[in-house]
Amino acid sequence: MAASTIPLLYSASHTLHAPLTEFEQGKIIGYRETPERVEGIYQRLVSRGIGRATPAAGSAGIDDLCVIHSLKMLDYMEAVSYSIRGEQDYLYADFFPIRGGAPTLPKSLAGRLGAYCTDPYSPIGQGTWKASLAAAGLALQAANMILRRETTCAYALCRPPGHHAGPDFFGSYCYINHAALAARRLMALGRVAVLDIDYHHGNGTQAIFWDEPRVLYASLHIDPNLDFPYFSGYRHETGGSQAPGSTLNLPLPPGTTSAHYLQALDSLLQTIRAFQPAALVVSLGFDPYQDDPLSSFRVEAGAYSAIGARIAFLNIPTVFVQEGGYAVEALPVLAENFLTGFLGSQEGL
Repeated sequence: MAASTIPLLYSASHTLHAPLTEFEQGKIIGYRETPERVEGIYQRLVSRGIGRATPAAGSAGIDDLCVIHSLKMLDYMEAVSYSIRGEQDYLYADFFPIRGGAPTLPKSLAGRLGAYCTDPYSPIGQGTWKASLAAAGLALQAANMILRRETTCAYALCRPPGHHAGPDFFGSYCYINHAALAARRLMALGRVAVLDIDYHHGNGTQAIFWDEPRVLYASLHIDPNLDFPYFSGYRHETGGSQAPGSTLNLPLPPGTTSAHYLQALDSLLQTIRAFQPAALVVSLGFDPYQDDPLSSFRVEAGAYSAIGARIAFLNIPTVFVQEGGYAVEALPVLAENFLTGFLGSQEGL
């Protein structure tokens, strides 16, 4: 599986989604999930000769998305996006019905938003739907490249990210679950493992594969007692009745160091090896980094080389899907370190 570069899948359509503000604990702040996140990574990896720029094959379609998401939710997001008139106008959820039963959906699009959206961090604008479809297309393209044996690894620079989007809900910057789409497509090869190393638990991915024994979801993340998504990501969550043991959560405390993070990662990788997947999808979030504005971990930039190297030692076809990471200036270096570690270790396999 030796490789010196990695196919880098990118679409300029991600810039169509660019909210200006978000609401955080009583304050209006600049929206953290910015286009600059992906632009910086893309430019750095291409200029360094690590990423091989690969043209986007095209956006995903509704039929592609229905394998993991509710058609009603998808239709709703599309309708809201196309209803927005101004390029800088975004519709934010401001009311959330108590879950436990199917809420009556009002005629107002704004009123319906809280029925599907989990929080106020995922506004919908004129370009949100197109950007999301383009990002989903990148994840599917990466999986298809693996299926066609064109490569043994690929990096989909998906934006908006996706691991907080579930079967019938979206939120926390996420609209479509790109990692789950890639994993679902790769199930054509056999069993698939999804390794989530974002700072926050991927509640959407867990929900999608909760009762799927052919997919192992393994996640390292901040203790959900202390940070969102709060209601998902605990150790006792190990899979549904149809797939016991198919979910593995390792919540970590604030102050987690590079050494402790790598130790926890080794534990997850051991479980993944035992699962013997035919392919791996990595939800690649760089927000565990010590200087990320959302992180309480102390994972250093240099640790990402070791993280990449450890994942490479699994020696199985791998798709990387971009998730979080909000230290914008540091992201290009973190991505470079990660892929240098991954590709360098592959050369010895």
